[in-house]
Amino acid sequence: MTVRSSQPAGTPRGGGARFRRRVIFAWLALVAGATALALAARGAGPLPGDLLASNLLQGLPVRGALAGVLLPKADIAVWLMLVAALAVTLLLRDWSSAAFIFLASLTSLLLGIVLKRIVARPRPSAELVHVHDAVQGYSFPSTTAFLSVVLLGAIVYLLWQARSPRPVLVALGAVALAFVLTIGLSRVYAGEHWASDVLGAWLFGAAWLLAFTSVMSSHVWDRE
Repeated sequence: MTVRSSQPAGTPRGGGARFRRRVIFAWLALVAGATALALAARGAGPLPGDLLASNLLQGLPVRGALAGVLLPKADIAVWLMLVAALAVTLLLRDWSSAAFIFLASLTSLLLGIVLKRIVARPRPSAELVHVHDAVQGYSFPSTTAFLSVVLLGAIVYLLWQARSPRPVLVALGAVALAFVLTIGLSRVYAGEHWASDVLGAWLFGAAWLLAFTSVMSSHVWDRE
């Protein structure tokens, strides 16, 4: 199967240019917002609202419950989902989908690492928030949140390309959104990141997902 153009089916011929302009505008808006946040976070401590978000999430009455045990480890779910997605596509011998997911995930991780080094923001300290497990390295952006956006977005995109029924896509999109939100908020709950680290990851992740899928849908990526 050939990956189709990312332009929605049934778009009038004259609407193709309008759709591309909207995609470019959305991408520019995402990059602008993410860049502004990265500049504000460069080498900085908590930004306005970060401490409040951490206190609210860490103040939830779940610490002694199962959710309180699972939330700090929620990042493992992202890696399990990546392994599962690759395993399913390889078992189905859908080599190009497997390569698509692998490349989207790998490039998102590499981009996240590069951004961390550029922004060089220290992680939340135990003096300000409760840190469940001390993690080394820089804080902005959260690579786990970054990966979750790109990975889930790539999976939804591939199913859309396969012309999955609309109700299936809507349901999967809702589940993917809930998963991305849970993963991001869990990083704040665990004390590994500030809320602005997660927001930056979502913005950069969405921008990279949009760019990656646009390039891969330009009729040079064929799936047999």
